[in-house]
Amino acid sequence: MNIRWPVFRLIVCLLLSAFPVLLSANAEMPRNIIFFIGDGMGLSQISAARIINGHLNLDQLPLTGIQTTYSNNELVTDSAAAGTALSTGYKTDNGVIALSPDGRPLKTLFEYAKEKNMSTGLVVTCSVTHATPAVFVAHTDSRKNQLTIARQIAEGDTDVILGGGLGYFLPHSNPNSYRYDELDLISFFNKQELNQKGAGQKKSGQKTTVVFNLQQFNNVGEVKRLVGLFARKHLPKVSQNRQPSLADMTRKALQILSGNPQGFVLMVEGSQIDWGGHQNDQAYMLSELVDFDKAIAVALEFSKTHPDTLILVTADHETGGYAIHNGSIKEQKVTDSAFTTRHHTATMVPVFATGTGSEAFSGIMDNTDIGKTLIEFVNRASAIPEK
Repeated sequence: MNIRWPVFRLIVCLLLSAFPVLLSANAEMPRNIIFFIGDGMGLSQISAARIINGHLNLDQLPLTGIQTTYSNNELVTDSAAAGTALSTGYKTDNGVIALSPDGRPLKTLFEYAKEKNMSTGLVVTCSVTHATPAVFVAHTDSRKNQLTIARQIAEGDTDVILGGGLGYFLPHSNPNSYRYDELDLISFFNKQELNQKGAGQKKSGQKTTVVFNLQQFNNVGEVKRLVGLFARKHLPKVSQNRQPSLADMTRKALQILSGNPQGFVLMVEGSQIDWGGHQNDQAYMLSELVDFDKAIAVALEFSKTHPDTLILVTADHETGGYAIHNGSIKEQKVTDSAFTTRHHTATMVPVFATGTGSEAFSGIMDNTDIGKTLIEFVNRASAIPEK
């Protein structure tokens, strides 16, 4: 029987909605959530990285699952729609940032966390205005609206923002700017003004430290809020000696965010795994995945002294249709592999978890299930007694 895609999608949505995420009343709630997203990272990419590296820190996450990634209007998703599902628990159309298909703002995990007085942070190797980070901190009908996304970030209340994208925050008169206006969004980070989302809440009042290079980053002491914009657009490849590293940015974010006794939510993206897949460049893709895995090691080390922490690792989608055809475990090499496309695919992607609440992420799930579960954790966070 030939079922057209819209009908098929409706049936799948109805089936998934019939099985909501259920957490028992006495289930343990994490105080801290560290959410890793390997952009474009499929099971074959992970398999190849393990062969070449011998092992991965990812191996230490005992709970495993798998998730579907389709968007509201396409079988093959993009990062905006998939990220929106992960950050809000709802499907949207490809290209849309944290809005419903009919244009309504969808409340994000970070916005729920702020209502509970938790801290929030973003660490990425792309521009902080790119699709995946944007879905946690902005709402707009197109991922291409990076000037709008930058303004919403600057007017928002995210406590730690580390990555690239400086050009979107500089006024047009600055030669490094991508803006068409004279807004100096760097100055916005310390303004005590109403949040653009209209929630009627002022910023935290904490001074924001803003840094632009490795030396300034390394000199950051005890601060409450930190913004680091280390490239005009995206950070260099890891093979080009990217500094600060994703692991170092993750470590710094955890140092700052863990100062909040109410807990925190941190999203860390291995952004350029995806770009290696788009370019069908195995070396680029796998080097970025191994770099991403080093940031996971930082989180695992943190969790040893903060046991009430959930570490969750997944992807927004797979990129490249990558497959391993031959190689050697003993010699730690992949000798024959192939890509089927330079685009995303609809294949399901893996989920890994450890720590408090990790048992919620085993089995087959949809990407919206992940968003809904994390939001439920945050909404019940106020019931956790301070230690």
